[in-house]
Amino acid sequence: MTDKRPSLLIVEDDAALRKQMRWLFSAHDCFEADRRETAMAQLRRHEPSVVTVDLGLPPHPNEPTEGLLLIEEILTVAPHTKVVVLSGQGDKTNALKAIALGADDFHEKPIDPDALAHRYRLSNRAMTACA
Repeated sequence: MTDKRPSLLIVEDDAALRKQMRWLFSAHDCFEADRRETAMAQLRRHEPSVVTVDLGLPPHPNEPTEGLLLIEEILTVAPHTKVVVLSGQGDKTNALKAIALGADDFHEKPIDPDALAHRYRLSNRAMTACA
């Protein structure tokens, strides 16, 4: 067994929400990105086991385009990465698109920190058991 802490990449353009997520997952190695390009660089550098993705990212923060492209890129480069979508884009169609692309879960903002933390712990436990 390894002492390596679980890792999480938080992809979110709202700095306050990134800070909240880092606090929520303080027992984890957290990495951050505020746009698709930065997220892919962080993914390659740190190889996190889980990535949270906001669908509305610059340069089009009011559209899901960048977030959906990011999900595709993540799963092409690192197909075993768990992707959890966190979005204020309350559109169920976008949730279904994200899941169809391979996202593991979808949570609408504002997020429930306890529910998200619970889901993430279960995800890490399942991955550890399969390793």
